[in-house]
Amino acid sequence: MSITFTTEPNRRLLGFALRRAFRRALMSYWICAGVMALLALLAWYAGDTAGVVAGSAGAVALALVAWWAGHRTVSMNWKLYGRPIVWSVGDEGVRYDGELVDCLVRWPAVERVEPVPYHLIFRIGRYQVLPARVDGLDADQRDELLAFLHARGLLGRSPEEATRRIAPVG
Repeated sequence: MSITFTTEPNRRLLGFALRRAFRRALMSYWICAGVMALLALLAWYAGDTAGVVAGSAGAVALALVAWWAGHRTVSMNWKLYGRPIVWSVGDEGVRYDGELVDCLVRWPAVERVEPVPYHLIFRIGRYQVLPARVDGLDADQRDELLAFLHARGLLGRSPEEATRRIAPVG
């Protein structure tokens, strides 16, 4: 069994997929920024001007770090994903064939596959992912791909639920 499809680059969708893939890492910055903002509010309530300034500055700094980390992740990956890619998913593994890279990731290396809007994220490790756009697949190809991944135990949910998660947002 082999499913082959080609994807065209889309920076906005790549950014969406990567931010979803690394949301746990980015979320810690956003949570800390919220805590700092809450501390600034408490300092304001207590009349502590220095605490308000320090808490507000910390909240803004952490929010900027979170935004920058997400933006930088997309920028670093755009060199490879900013070109048309031919994806092949088969018995051997998942193959990424681009203008600059030809890569085969064998199934034992893939921990799980996460369906997110427009993409399937092949998670290789905590910070290694292959975001494959699948919004261009016809319904039969998509269903065959999801059934294959589900049969391998990588999908973690039913193919029907994965189809709903891949559907475009909004």
